[in-house]
Amino acid sequence: MKIVGVLFLCVITQFAFAQTSYSDTISSENNDNVKQHERIFYEENSKAYVYTNENGEEMSYRLFFPPEYNTKRKYPLLLSFHGAGSRGNDNLKQLRPWVAGWMDKKFQKEHPCIILMPQCPIKHKWVDVPWKKGSYLLEDIPLSKPMKLAKEIFDKVVQENSVDKKRIYVMGASMGGYGTWNFVMRYHKLIAAAVPICGAGDPSMTKKIRKIPIWAFHGDKDPTVPLSGSIEMIESLYKQKNNKARLTVYKGVGHNSYEFAWKEPKLIDWIFSQKK
Repeated sequence: MKIVGVLFLCVITQFAFAQTSYSDTISSENNDNVKQHERIFYEENSKAYVYTNENGEEMSYRLFFPPEYNTKRKYPLLLSFHGAGSRGNDNLKQLRPWVAGWMDKKFQKEHPCIILMPQCPIKHKWVDVPWKKGSYLLEDIPLSKPMKLAKEIFDKVVQENSVDKKRIYVMGASMGGYGTWNFVMRYHKLIAAAVPICGAGDPSMTKKIRKIPIWAFHGDKDPTVPLSGSIEMIESLYKQKNNKARLTVYKGVGHNSYEFAWKEPKLIDWIFSQKK
């Protein structure tokens, strides 16, 4: 009986780590499918808006439409959460390659999509938790004002534009990685796939999000958000039946795993193949 138990434990352990891979980042550096541009490119190819709700609360955001946008067809929507360094109200700082990079013209020919990029105000967070602690309990953390406004903007964009509601994706890095996990946990019925980069969430919530394809990324030398933030979420998802989770850990990489993740060729094809 003990032998059977040990064998069973071994099988479960092997399965749990089967979809976790370690990468030396070479594949992302050599990706010719998407080009990194200067910020002026992202600025000129997106529209700036300021959202104001009925309570007078405001949030800046950018919206990108494919070059050949046609209201008679439906497009995937990418909600892209930026990190702490892009906070403000200038509606420009969030235009980083790992937030806005998929505007690239060659990329858009293959995967035309709408990109929504809200900007979190200074001194605020998408999720009000200390980043260095990693995982947290969702029930202990109220919905932040920036996340509430981002959701209101998201609803407005989906309602007013030609969005394919079966192909809504969420991606974010660092503070935005926290935002991605949080958005998915709170609004899991809306999401077709998610890409949280160097973030963390609530591992006890994974039963609700187990059917969502999620590909997380993290650097194994991250000094800002512990690698455990991604590992604990993904390991908890692995324990759920029929989960669709995977994790890529970049060897020797610190907090800048987002510089590699957004250009991963397999990620790009993977996310745009996902549908609800």
